[in-house]
Amino acid sequence: MNITILGQGAIGLLWYHQLAKDASNHVSLMCSARVESAPLITTFTDINNQTTNRALILTTNDTLPNAELILLCVKSYHVATALLPIAKQINANATVIFCHNGMIDFKQFASLTQPCYALLTTHGSKRVKPFHAQHTGLGHNDLGLLSGDQAEIVQKKIVYTLSKALPSLTLSDNIKMKQWLKLAINCVINPITAIDNIENGQLLSNTYDTVIETLLNEIVAVARYKGIILSSSELKMQALTVANNTRKNCSSMRSDILQHRKTEIDYINGYIINIAKEAGIPVPENERLLQQVKDLEI
Repeated sequence: MNITILGQGAIGLLWYHQLAKDASNHVSLMCSARVESAPLITTFTDINNQTTNRALILTTNDTLPNAELILLCVKSYHVATALLPIAKQINANATVIFCHNGMIDFKQFASLTQPCYALLTTHGSKRVKPFHAQHTGLGHNDLGLLSGDQAEIVQKKIVYTLSKALPSLTLSDNIKMKQWLKLAINCVINPITAIDNIENGQLLSNTYDTVIETLLNEIVAVARYKGIILSSSELKMQALTVANNTRKNCSSMRSDILQHRKTEIDYINGYIINIAKEAGIPVPENERLLQQVKDLEI
């Protein structure tokens, strides 16, 4: 497939290297505007700690219209600024896949006529340095259609391509539920690890039981208002499972704080808070964590 990846962060580089391993794929990377000059090669350290280099192929205005698949791997607050300026250059037959943390208002992309998917991953990846990513934890991918229609033969090709590059992958017919499940887990792992400056695995300590349960009870109430039925006990089990599977990992929010970058807290716990205000549901624990993360941001 002809694939364009937007974003040179940890997840974008993970997909770039994994997809480019297949010689039948033509993969290019579109960097953010803040990158003044890109190197000729990128570096990747795989799950077995083996490091390799790969030529960096950049997307250009001439090659972008040929892309069959557009994979957005940028921060939640950069999705609109990354996608909307190039929307008119995207082939009408292309497929757009959103791969980001948190929840965004998808209505701002209503003008897109291409099929749009959400891609949720629990794979761990970190940016060692610019244009060097390391695959730090095995996980699972969920893919689901957000808008538009797509021929079954094209959908099967996309599923095959993505699942071959980074196993395993499930095509979901209820991606909204999956998004809420991931959001709830992110609402737990990201802010707590960022505030306390801990690795994911340290959340398994009984010290965090009360705050985790309080957070999840608030999220379950807000989700119910949106017609999503969740179980706080099951969510806690899933959150702790992810924390255990990525126990040595530094969460993306903690990494942002340590590197003095803006976090995605407004699209994670902030998303819960905004809906809670609309519904008149008190969510003091989510509000407390959001404020503490904001206080750490520079």
